[in-house]
Amino acid sequence: MTRLSIYRPPLWVAAGIAVGISSAFFLPVLATAALTVLFCIVSLIMFVTGRVKKEFVLFSAGLFLGAMAATLYAALFPSGSYEGDIAGRITDASNCNSYGECTLVDGGYLLELDSLTVNGESVRGKASLYLPFYVRGDMDVGEYVRFTGSLTGAEFSAGEYDSLMGAKYGVYYTAAVSDYAFSLTPGKVTAVEQVRFAVRNALLDNCNGVTANFLFAMIFGDTSYLSYSVADSFRNTGTAHLFAVSGLHVALLFYACSALLNKIRMPKVIAFGIDCFILIGYSALCSFSPSVLRSAVMILVSVLCKMGFERYDALTAGGISASLLLLCAPYFLFDAGFLMSYGAVFGIIGTMKPVSNVLRKVLWRPLADGIAITISSNIGLLPFMFLYFGTVPLATIPVNLIVCPLTSLFYPFLLAATVLTTVIPQLGTLLTVAAVPTYYAIRFVQAAAEVSSVALNATFSPLLCVYYYPLLACASTFSVAPSTIKKVCALLCLIIVVIACFVVVPV
Repeated sequence: MTRLSIYRPPLWVAAGIAVGISSAFFLPVLATAALTVLFCIVSLIMFVTGRVKKEFVLFSAGLFLGAMAATLYAALFPSGSYEGDIAGRITDASNCNSYGECTLVDGGYLLELDSLTVNGESVRGKASLYLPFYVRGDMDVGEYVRFTGSLTGAEFSAGEYDSLMGAKYGVYYTAAVSDYAFSLTPGKVTAVEQVRFAVRNALLDNCNGVTANFLFAMIFGDTSYLSYSVADSFRNTGTAHLFAVSGLHVALLFYACSALLNKIRMPKVIAFGIDCFILIGYSALCSFSPSVLRSAVMILVSVLCKMGFERYDALTAGGISASLLLLCAPYFLFDAGFLMSYGAVFGIIGTMKPVSNVLRKVLWRPLADGIAITISSNIGLLPFMFLYFGTVPLATIPVNLIVCPLTSLFYPFLLAATVLTTVIPQLGTLLTVAAVPTYYAIRFVQAAAEVSSVALNATFSPLLCVYYYPLLACASTFSVAPSTIKKVCALLCLIIVVIACFVVVPV
């Protein structure tokens, strides 16, 4: 790979997988089969005639793999109904406090149950259960709830939000109690839950409630404890990405651990195994969110490149990670977190350099680079922000320019202080001091949200995304197209955005 271009082999495979998954989920079975067979036959003809186009072959292979993965996933998706004696363990995804005690919400208890059994037989997946407030108030995470009732699950549908959320979190069933004569038996809290509770307690003991909840969301990507007012302030200023675990968070943790292992001269193979364990463990703490998994895979590709003395390429790593994640979890293709994570990364690696070069002509270099990161990430995110939220706050760039550098600068100290305080509670003062910049960052964002709520609104259909991103790829720094073509593609991207703002395009 001697020159930069958009034609990386893993990207063609990832594109084929995406098309195959979409076909399997939204087209009739015969249409999906016909499409897959057609591409495979054309690829075979290319091999026979000696006129092989590797991009087409890779795309066809990805199409076949994606269609198979999606079909298999839909076929094995837990569904159906069960009735009888049901038991399940209360997880920390239930509404609970930092001590693992279930708390009231909307007049009742919202519980998530895993380790499900019906009439003594195990059932794959989790279930949600709502109990009225008068049932009982001493339920704890880790305990087993036993009752007579039913579990109801629906078949997977990529076009339904509830189905996608159920697939993402493994909550396939809705539990119902036929009578409230149920019992609780002792259980145990998992290692992941213990760590999360310990960190949350350390934060609450040493920071005010708002700051502690924000930091918990920032470390684990769990926004369930954030108040609506704080969450809305960050959404209205385009800074909600701060409480979504990103590549920055994962990279800081990984490279800090790697530096420690290098310091003690750990053998590379053993160090790589430990690094993998750390990334898997952190991914589990973050509920295996798509953005964390994307970052973890790309980091591991980077490490493997160094071990094999190969040149690391971000687009290649992105294609590999996307392919692996989509084959393992086809529903990720329709997950907002997955799409926005890759959109932001592609925007940064594909457009930051030209944007930065323009800004450096009139601004101080560090300032220009900071603005360029914000602009380029939003270029990659723009269609998905319109698609999922219908708006892009105009305060995004100025607010991010202040908040993001502040957060990034102090996050390593904050993470270290959180770990130390969790292990050694006597060091709580260290965490209190480290959280001060976060406290003022939250106050600033809340003030900015009150001053201005001006936003760019648009109706961005999925069809426009199909046009936008190929054009953005041609206009990016990775394209080998002539500069004139790049400028035309960039202009067309802008035209698409303008059209979305003033014209409703049917899907």
